Amino acid sequence: MADDCENSFGGRVSITADDQVFTPSEADIELEISNISVEAKANGDGSACFMAKPELYGCKIKFRNNSGIVWNTTLRKCKLDVTIKEIDNNRTHLFTAARIVGRPTLNLSTGEVDGCEIRGDRYQAI
Repeated sequence: MADDCENSFGGRVSITADDQVFTPSEADIELEISNISVEAKANGDGSACFMAKPELYGCKIKFRNNSGIVWNTTLRKCKLDVTIKEIDNNRTHLFTAARIVGRPTLNLSTGEVDGCEIRGDRYQAI
């Protein structure tokens, strides 16, 4: 395992949700690590204004279909503790009391399940 990997990215990833292992595909995993978004607008006179909006933390992942996930059961769970480990980079991302949202779609050519995200109001990188 890596000791000091602050400038390293990629590599092996493991994902667990309430002790069930989810297998990510080789696609990118994207974390939304802020719970606020800011939009820039123009007032009627051309001057700038900015609007802040609260957001949920999130994670976009494509899963491999062989994960053994029962999607109807998983989507009905109101709270999941999700751990994403960057194994080679010695980093961990925690989504506490989060939920999987969206609609899973299976690509028969690649075996990827897409269309779902992890969303919640508690995120921590350790």
